[in-house]
Amino acid sequence: MRVRMLVSQGCWSAAMLAAAGLSFAGCGGGDTAPPAASIHHDGADGSTTPKAAPSQAPTEPAAPQVAAGSSFTNPQNGAPANPAVAPTGGASTAAATNNAAPTMVAAGQAGSQLNVSTTTTAAGENVEGQPELPPPMTAAELAAQIDLDNIPNGTPTEMLQYMNDLTAVPFPNNANPQELRQFAIKVYTNVLTAGDKVLAAADATSDQRKAAVQFKFNSYEMLTQILPNQAEEIRQERVQFAQSIVQDRDSNVSRFARLFLFEQMLAQFAAGDKTVEQYVLEDAKYIIEDPNADIMHFGVAENAAIVFARLGHTDKAVSILNQMKTSFAGTQDEQLAARAKELDDMILQYKIVGTMMAVANGDETKEDVLVQSIRDWLATKDPKEDLQPLQMMSTIEMQMEDHSKMNLARRIAALMQETYGDHPDPQVVESVNVSVANAQKRTSLIAKPFVVEGNDLSGIPFDWNKYKGKYVLVDFWASWCPICIEEMEGIKRVYQKYRSKGFEVVGVNLDQDPRARAQFFQANSLPWPTVVSADPNAIGFSDPNAVKCGVEALPFLVFVGPDGTVVEINPRGPRLEELLLSVLNQGSGGVQTLSNPSLGASQPQSGSFPTANQAAPQAQPAAGTADSGSSLKVVR
Repeated sequence: MRVRMLVSQGCWSAAMLAAAGLSFAGCGGGDTAPPAASIHHDGADGSTTPKAAPSQAPTEPAAPQVAAGSSFTNPQNGAPANPAVAPTGGASTAAATNNAAPTMVAAGQAGSQLNVSTTTTAAGENVEGQPELPPPMTAAELAAQIDLDNIPNGTPTEMLQYMNDLTAVPFPNNANPQELRQFAIKVYTNVLTAGDKVLAAADATSDQRKAAVQFKFNSYEMLTQILPNQAEEIRQERVQFAQSIVQDRDSNVSRFARLFLFEQMLAQFAAGDKTVEQYVLEDAKYIIEDPNADIMHFGVAENAAIVFARLGHTDKAVSILNQMKTSFAGTQDEQLAARAKELDDMILQYKIVGTMMAVANGDETKEDVLVQSIRDWLATKDPKEDLQPLQMMSTIEMQMEDHSKMNLARRIAALMQETYGDHPDPQVVESVNVSVANAQKRTSLIAKPFVVEGNDLSGIPFDWNKYKGKYVLVDFWASWCPICIEEMEGIKRVYQKYRSKGFEVVGVNLDQDPRARAQFFQANSLPWPTVVSADPNAIGFSDPNAVKCGVEALPFLVFVGPDGTVVEINPRGPRLEELLLSVLNQGSGGVQTLSNPSLGASQPQSGSFPTANQAAPQAQPAAGTADSGSSLKVVR
């Protein structure tokens, strides 16, 4: 999959890109508060140790922050949380409790009182008012001061305060990894035990019991990071805990458990288990229609829509979003109401994604529908203020090229020009003009004569004439492009299999730095020739071969027939061998491309719309262009 960014501002939403199997570096996501301790790997045993994260105790016990990688949704922004199903990363759990006793500052914690005394400088001068910092506590001293070996008994309010104080303690930064690990294990296992005491208390309020559940979930998550070798057992214990409270008499608690278990099932579905698809749909409806639904319910349901879209079921994603829109209309919750208003835009985008996928799968009747759907979405935007549609159209235009829908690609490029060609920012105008011109070059390559010019790696002029009468794949690549290197492995297999039948490969290297290219070839070899620009002032994406083809994203492939004309561009993955089989069986005059259904080309090119098990490639900026606001040179 290729990706480009036309401008530095704005991008198509991460959810939409995930649905199409696309990913743009730096798009989407949101900030979440870090846990009291972050984790780093240490040692050969695969264990981890928490790193100190200074934290000042709040004025009242708040619901714990769940570490990145756990389930549920941040109540502050409703962003999808589960990394197995959402494009944006970690999240936190529900809102804070408000019924706690005053906070006691933990030993050694930021905000504690400093003694002020007279300090003597090296020159023997007395300096008044300098703070005298206490020596740092060891892990053992800190554990003793907060009495880690004794979990107190107290009221639910006192126990919540205890859990809050424990998770707010800044871990000692002078401990060795083993001491620090043991300290952290003790902290979070104590929280688990304290949480059980709150849940067992007859006088605990609903909010207090819910907060205790959240503290326990947070502790389970932290322990999976601290003890990676036991992570699966800890996760199973967390699931068992959720199952044990799912029928709790307290609806606040049971609802939290149900949402957690739903996201576990959703992750299972995202990982490829189709047996739970109907259950996911049914439970999503139940979650949406919960009369006590809050922003967490919204985020979990939105997560479900993202998963269905990512798996190619945009119709089901739209159905879930429409249910959400209907159910959450008129809610008194201001945050929930604000999020609900955004659903119209998300629904329009998913409809575009679904239509795009139908076209890519060979449904030509949807081409006009796709263009009109884009126009309908554009009608809700102000192009002078919003560049998100520009990124979307750029993505779809390239997708249509990759599926040999050249006329449709040109129509979408023209729509880009129509919408943004008179933008008040000249940088945007320049970017659009270049992008549209390059799209015109690429889509006009088919059936035209093709020539590769330049020098080989030793500086000798490259002889293209010796490839007459052969099928040639011209591979534009660069050493900084990981997807290019990955694609090469597949090309090598096809090359070895079909070279004896007249198939050749020519690489065109677009490295801007000759040293990077040299380093690549010191460690690697290619079984075919590599061509570089003969002009040292026209290298990288300014290489004459790249310029005439409109190359602005890598890898870029051109398949040339024996008559020297272009048969197809970007035959990626399995499509390359499929194309070769077609031309070898029928001859160059009978070549059938993806747009010809007789080839069985109703299937999209491999890699265009990956399943949840396939990672969408990340955009990689070309050397020297990462900071350019109008950069067109990124990995696709």
